[in-house]
Amino acid sequence: MTSFLNQGLERLVHLYEESCGLNKMLEVKLKKAKVTITDQGMVDAAKSQHYEDKFRAMTQEHQAAMKKAAHEAQAKLDAAQTHHEQHMVSYREGLKSSVLISLLQARLKMAYEAKAKRFECPSWNVNAWEAKLRDLGGNPVEHPTKAVVEEPSKAAEKVTDASGDAEKDAGADPGPGAGADEAMVEEGAAP
Repeated sequence: MTSFLNQGLERLVHLYEESCGLNKMLEVKLKKAKVTITDQGMVDAAKSQHYEDKFRAMTQEHQAAMKKAAHEAQAKLDAAQTHHEQHMVSYREGLKSSVLISLLQARLKMAYEAKAKRFECPSWNVNAWEAKLRDLGGNPVEHPTKAVVEEPSKAAEKVTDASGDAEKDAGADPGPGAGADEAMVEEGAAP
């Protein structure tokens, strides 16, 4: 029986030693796994930190690019608005100048026509109007001298026509204003 017990005891010691060896091996593997897990955690933390830093940098770059684009767009908008305002001022000034030129041309034409009919108004400063028109770059108004020269000939033609018509209509009944027309013709004035 002792041999049986010795065999059982040896077997138990052997199993115990195997178990201890296995336990040590498992402890070493566990330590390695813990180190690996710790290392992996550190690697993951480092990767996570790297990606977070990269994300922050990209976000900052994006925000900087957005600010720069917004600033450039605002500068372009301001420049366009300034250009538009300058264009509108130029347009208004051109329009004012054009209206003033038209007004001066009309005044000068009126003054020339009045002068041709021997009507002069001392308050009309025709020379100043002409100078202002030249300063503004407007086209000068032509003197109606040709019209004045042509008007006496037209008046003479009318007088001739009127006298010829009077001779033709001598036998006809003259109207109520016929005497006035004849008096004007005799004076040499146009009807």
